[in-house]
Amino acid sequence: MTLPNRNAINQNQSEGTPYRVLQSLVEKQASGKLVIQNPLDPSIHWRVYLGNGRIHYAGSGIGSAERLNYLVSRYLPNRKSTLPPEITDDYQYLCNLWQTGEFSFQEVRAVLAKFTQEALIEIVSQNKAFCYFENTVGLEHLLLYLNLKKIMLPVEDKVRLWWQLRSQITSLFQRPLITNRTRLMELIQVELGEKNPSLRNLPHFLDNQVCLYELASQMEMSTLKLAILLNPLIQEGAITMGSYVLPTKDNRPIVACIDDSPSIQRVVKFTLESSGYQVISIKESLKALTSLLNPKPDLILMDINMPDIDGYQLCSLCRKSSALRDIPIVMLTGRDGILDRVKAKMVGAVGYISKPFLPQELVKTVNTYLPIKNTRSN
Repeated sequence: MTLPNRNAINQNQSEGTPYRVLQSLVEKQASGKLVIQNPLDPSIHWRVYLGNGRIHYAGSGIGSAERLNYLVSRYLPNRKSTLPPEITDDYQYLCNLWQTGEFSFQEVRAVLAKFTQEALIEIVSQNKAFCYFENTVGLEHLLLYLNLKKIMLPVEDKVRLWWQLRSQITSLFQRPLITNRTRLMELIQVELGEKNPSLRNLPHFLDNQVCLYELASQMEMSTLKLAILLNPLIQEGAITMGSYVLPTKDNRPIVACIDDSPSIQRVVKFTLESSGYQVISIKESLKALTSLLNPKPDLILMDINMPDIDGYQLCSLCRKSSALRDIPIVMLTGRDGILDRVKAKMVGAVGYISKPFLPQELVKTVNTYLPIKNTRSN
């Protein structure tokens, strides 16, 4: 199979071109499982199961129900029922259909081969990905023994088209989201509507924030055709491609740490995030006031000995700000004299932690002024 010339992964790296990595494993007649992870969205990963350099199966590690529904509608159009959403293992699901007599042995092998081919198109058309190889195959039933070149030869043109689309669409598990509805309607009605009538219902489908597999099923077209139709809409800024896992509101209390020491920042972040807090690291005291406004923290940890503006001055400025004056400030310092503590209190600090400090001491102090709750107050 001829693909653009890319550097393959070497034995000591985990990032490379999936096709080259897979080709290398096939040539070595390897047995095991290759996991391919999307570098732009770590939640998206694929698995290729190998035995002596042959392909037993290839499938996705997430979104099994969405992908399976799409593939069943494409390759098994007579099977009209919607699959249960709790499917987490597409291979085992298909094997169960064979074991219960719904598929013959020949039918399940044909379906598994088609599904494997579709997965391999998605995998080998990736420019780069993180690749991990495990020596254990991990499949209960080994029904396929496919030659990589033979299964990919009929779909070379599709792979090339996907290569061209990857700058805009990195995965079929991405969710297209409307960013400019007015522009989207203009493109659909004026530029694309007459050529592609199916796009007229696109805004309705996009409002559901489904992934491309689901969208292709709803619009009754192939994922490749859908991607080609969406590509100009993405380039025009009418839609953008969101991640598979939709962002959720982070309700953890926010602690801002203002300290020019990278080691202190690492300790604070690791300790407090392990204890249920969200940590914002600010290393430049001159930019602190601006950085503290969005998002506004629930508590501030502030080093006293900083260049440009020391902690006493910065604390005093925070107390003069209407947006920051009520936020508790705890000073971090190597000084431990009574005068230093008095001065910190005079400029508005509520607490004082001496460096070096133990993690449990930090957590105890933060908990004193900012107890963990189920949600942040607005």
